[in-house]
Amino acid sequence: MLRIEICLGIVTILCAFAFPNLGSRWFERIESGFSRFARRRALSVVAVGILAVVARLAVLPILPVPDPAIHDEFSYLLMSDTFAHGRLANPTHPMWHHFETFQVNMVPTYVSKYYPAQGNLLGDWQVLFGHPFWGVLLSSALMCAAICWMLQGWMPPSWALLGGILAVIRLGTFCYWANSYWGGAVAALGGALVLGALPRIKEKQRVRDAAWMGIGFGAPV
Repeated sequence: MLRIEICLGIVTILCAFAFPNLGSRWFERIESGFSRFARRRALSVVAVGILAVVARLAVLPILPVPDPAIHDEFSYLLMSDTFAHGRLANPTHPMWHHFETFQVNMVPTYVSKYYPAQGNLLGDWQVLFGHPFWGVLLSSALMCAAICWMLQGWMPPSWALLGGILAVIRLGTFCYWANSYWGGAVAALGGALVLGALPRIKEKQRVRDAAWMGIGFGAPV
């Protein structure tokens, strides 16, 4: 995927230098409509989240539901399956010495070593839809929407919406955060909530913004 991104970036730069006025009238119309839409802040945040879901589902033919490959992923899936079955931990196997592996605690209970936020989200959607991948998809969409909301607190609405769309393209579609069970999106979601609440708290000191910041601090764990 990195090679594809590099090639597309090079082609775009070369076209910009070779044909600087290509489609300028068309782009002006798009920019005008884009700016009007971006001023509807709440709708922009929702649209970015929906776009992240649609974009990832659209590439399923070339990027199908991923299979775990890294030992961290198996650890998160152990946590997901544990929560999905209504348990916080599993009993230690009597022959655990022969099954000891990476990123997993065998004693005093058999459980993933990681914080529960990622596994909890995967487990919830494993219960609801039968597969933890839908938890990955949801966390990625929430992350992209939160990035758009965060940027709205720091810059003009049109730039914030553009940043959210770039997050969908770069992080919510082809990045390993959206194509593995390794995590990353949940922590990024928490960071976006904290950074988005900060300028709002400095400006208006509202309880809801403080609540969003608190949720953001707690999200990664």
